[in-house]
Amino acid sequence: MRRYQYWFSVILFIFLISSVKGQEYIRNSSITGICYAGDKVTRIYIPPPDSFFKKSGSKGGGSITFYYTGFTTQAKAAMEYARQILQSMLPADTKLTIVASWEPISTSGVLANTSITGYAAGWGIDALNPLAYYPVALAEKIAGESLNPDLQGDMELRVNSSSSVSWYLGIDGKTPTTQYDLVTVVIHEILHGLGFFDSMSTDDKVGYYGSGSLQIPMIYDTFVESLSGNKLTDTLKYLNPSTALRTELTGGQLWFNGPLLHNYTSGSRVKLYAPSTFDPGSSISHLDESSTLKINGLMTPFIDRGEAIHDPGKLTLSILGDLGWINTRIEHTPSEDTEQHISNLPLSINVVSDTLFNRNNVGLVYSFDGFKNIDTIYMTSPALNNTFSTDLNITAYNTDLQYYFFVEDYFHRIFRSPSLFEMFRYNVYIGSDTVKPVISHNQADYYLETVNEINIEAIAYDNIGIDTVYLEYKMNDGTLKYLGFKQNADTFKLSINARLLNLNGGDTLKYRIYARDAAASPNTTVLPENGYFRTGIEDISDVVDGYSTDFSNAYTDFLNKGFEIRKPINFTRNGLHTKHPYVSPESNDASIEYFALLRHPLKFKESGLLIRFNEVVLVEPGETGSVFGSDDFYDYVIIDGSKDFGKTWFAMIDGYDSRYNSSWLTTYNNTISGQNSTASATEAMLQKHFIYYKPSDNISAGDTLLLRFRLFSDPFANGWGWVIEDLKINALIDNIENKFNDQLAVYPNPGNGIISLIDYKSGSITGRTRKVSVYNSAGICIINSQIADDTGPLVNISAYPAGIYIIVLYRDDGIRTFKYSLIK
Repeated sequence: MRRYQYWFSVILFIFLISSVKGQEYIRNSSITGICYAGDKVTRIYIPPPDSFFKKSGSKGGGSITFYYTGFTTQAKAAMEYARQILQSMLPADTKLTIVASWEPISTSGVLANTSITGYAAGWGIDALNPLAYYPVALAEKIAGESLNPDLQGDMELRVNSSSSVSWYLGIDGKTPTTQYDLVTVVIHEILHGLGFFDSMSTDDKVGYYGSGSLQIPMIYDTFVESLSGNKLTDTLKYLNPSTALRTELTGGQLWFNGPLLHNYTSGSRVKLYAPSTFDPGSSISHLDESSTLKINGLMTPFIDRGEAIHDPGKLTLSILGDLGWINTRIEHTPSEDTEQHISNLPLSINVVSDTLFNRNNVGLVYSFDGFKNIDTIYMTSPALNNTFSTDLNITAYNTDLQYYFFVEDYFHRIFRSPSLFEMFRYNVYIGSDTVKPVISHNQADYYLETVNEINIEAIAYDNIGIDTVYLEYKMNDGTLKYLGFKQNADTFKLSINARLLNLNGGDTLKYRIYARDAAASPNTTVLPENGYFRTGIEDISDVVDGYSTDFSNAYTDFLNKGFEIRKPINFTRNGLHTKHPYVSPESNDASIEYFALLRHPLKFKESGLLIRFNEVVLVEPGETGSVFGSDDFYDYVIIDGSKDFGKTWFAMIDGYDSRYNSSWLTTYNNTISGQNSTASATEAMLQKHFIYYKPSDNISAGDTLLLRFRLFSDPFANGWGWVIEDLKINALIDNIENKFNDQLAVYPNPGNGIISLIDYKSGSITGRTRKVSVYNSAGICIINSQIADDTGPLVNISAYPAGIYIIVLYRDDGIRTFKYSLIK
């Protein structure tokens, strides 16, 4: 009974956050599989398999795509051979992408490791076990659709390129006794990514498993059992977490048990690797080395020198089949509610199976009273194919039909759709419609008084269809006006000509959205139910050539969301501060953005724009080596520009995080509570930042530029935030004068183009120039190069035409700019 109550609480939570078709895809970056180098020699070669668990007459064969980084041509050839082996054994509808990198791995003895890039909940993909998580490659196979972008990859495979590993890159299995076979290791690691891994772990006191606060197990976990046959995920036997669970995880007596494995072994189970010292990524997620025959030995924890196993083995393939790679999917297009008086309702499904299924045990379970009473109908296939149908008698009008389907496969597993049928069922209402449409809408934060169009979008849907969606609006307390939305599926859009509204800063647009359904007696919904959405109109100041502030008197210069001009603890001067700490959303794929928009538009000149400020950035760092724009680059700060008064924005620099400065990163990581950093910034941590933005495809000389500072926050982790002080923005040509204590100059000036650096004040140059950029009179960068030292000529532009040039020196203590005359 306790187990039922536990899972009921889980299901109730799921019900509140998801729908029957929501996949609940969750990203992952932790290592889920490790292949260790064995310390002995095992000279053996097992060739690739011929076939496995295929339907009669099926040739099988999935599709695997590698995205390579760092591999040599010979190493790629071994990788491709491993890919072909795996493709031959995967079901034909498999499409798998793998991001593979040849890189050093510092952990001692590791040949390779794998990370799945995400996983999905069983209840969202109609998996056999709805209360488990499935790795994304397997989840996509079960769902019959892609859950993530191909370029993101379904798994990341890292092969150790260190000199400590001697690889055999051949494909013939003739692996020398001094080398490790790359084909073997690659197949081993990809099998981990396909689902051959657990979520079990231990600390000094307890063992535990599961992902997230709900402790939902990975699908592999649900097949792991003790010597006495108790499932480790059975909470009647093992609380999660518990000392009893830790004892089992480190006791050397764990087993994998499942129906497909039973079919192969004639009823036996297989022993798993469970050493007394728990090893994450290795314990539990491998077969026991000593009790597994070599023909099935690919998924043992160690690959020895000279060992070449190019066949996963039917033991491993049986385990993968139990996990879901041998699957049966029920495809069904739900019926819509209807007001028609019907006497029967045709229902049909298509069964997609990787094995045989019991054609006499394909059925429909239904109820007209909320499943207080149920009936079952066994469906038939009139065309003798995989489409099964039935006509369900409708005995009364104004009745609510709920139903689900089931099918039994060759291994006596019962697949259902929806799989979590206790909570989610297909539903059809036959009768007079009283259900109102549902409207969702995200209100804009503001509109600028300079905007040409006000675009409003809403999502509206209804059980029997939408007839009309329209907008009621007014400016301030003026006359009400009405405008209809244009429909594209469930999305409705309209545009208001803002010029006709004579917008001024301080005005308020008030509006609400109406949706009427297509019922015989129409039902209408209005959003908001009471009152109006109110969106402020923000003023824009006069266009300026430059802007400078110490933030002591700049309160009205910025339009802020999540930013504020203030002087918090540990600071003696005003600055532009985000909230401290900033907020992170607590749901997957959600995000939060703060911004501070400078109300003064800037006239963009041909020489480009120089932006200077002091800052501290304490925001969540991305993964080591991640770059802006990648999935593992998490929170960031950025400067955006717009030349159409905020209608569209472009990045003026790449986003950056706490890794921009090593002291910021150290501070962020020094005090972590849960997933968040509790460290606070101080004024002593301020660093100068210089940004030069030259004319580009985004903006040209003569355009008007709006500029905003923005912080982006992704789910679950956050820190102190961002502060900006002493902001200065100038056209580059306006910043020629030298305001530093030194008297650096380029010479000879005018000159023939061979340019050096001199300090007229001290006679010697301190610090160093890191980079030099040269721009012609049109603002085009003609040279952009790194500088080794300041002792010789900085740059040679003698080959360019005579005229005026801008020389920009990026030095340790800041940027210097000079106007230079080239004469011939």
